[in-house]
Amino acid sequence: MTGLAEILAAIGRRPEELTPLAGGVANHAYLLGADLVLRVPRSESFAADLRKEAAVIPIVRAAGVKTADLVEYAEQPAPYLITTRLPGTETDAPAADQVGRELAKLHTVTAAPPEVPRDDLTDPHATVDGLARDGWIGAADATWLGEWFTRLAARVPAAPPTVLVHGDVAPQNLLSTPDGYLTGLIDWGDAALADPAVDFAKLPFASVPAALAGYREAGAPPGDWEPRILWHRLLWALGRTRDPRPQPSARHWSAPPAARLLDLLHFFTTDPPPPWPSLPPPNW
Repeated sequence: MTGLAEILAAIGRRPEELTPLAGGVANHAYLLGADLVLRVPRSESFAADLRKEAAVIPIVRAAGVKTADLVEYAEQPAPYLITTRLPGTETDAPAADQVGRELAKLHTVTAAPPEVPRDDLTDPHATVDGLARDGWIGAADATWLGEWFTRLAARVPAAPPTVLVHGDVAPQNLLSTPDGYLTGLIDWGDAALADPAVDFAKLPFASVPAALAGYREAGAPPGDWEPRILWHRLLWALGRTRDPRPQPSARHWSAPPAARLLDLLHFFTTDPPPPWPSLPPPNW
């Protein structure tokens, strides 16, 4: 549904000023001149996410979070959003502690505009039971997973605080310079009001301890963050098993169906720092 020609005419730009960028699942992205980025939804179903971004960006910038500035948003002649261009690329990995520091700023925001949904905790036992009932996992595995979630739940608040989360803190949405300096978080289409631990669930697990250290150093509330993060990661990894279709063209690290489970397995079998080794069930 791009309507790109009509958008260019509306903003007084020429096609030769556009340079295609690697877009995400929801949007086509273009470099507009040298200093701006134009994003256009791939289909009507993604238009609401772009509207959400336009509402969220000023709020997170006011909280001090590094992100591109909103220049223009409109829904006619077709939905589009223009932001400033941040330096850096997604191919250079930022120092993980810097990611945690930005999340600490973001998670001070406790209210959001109506475009932002609220995501409450999902019952993991219902998920596990459903996977077993439908034949995705065996009965013994369901029992073992249920016991693991019960073990984690003892250290996870039944009603965790709700804050504004990015919702997709993953490498493709983190821009940095070659020396590891984080220049900003981009793509706020998955923003929600949710448990702040959610924002550690899409980072490769090896980056999580350093990100969490930066988060705590930047003044995050005290608490049992490790079991909360693992609770979300395990639940999301299991949820991915219901959609086993390969996505070879997808850019995000978690696109392969088994990626999240394998990432979790790799982390816990490569000598993670305390207290992570105490979180899986005994003799797992």
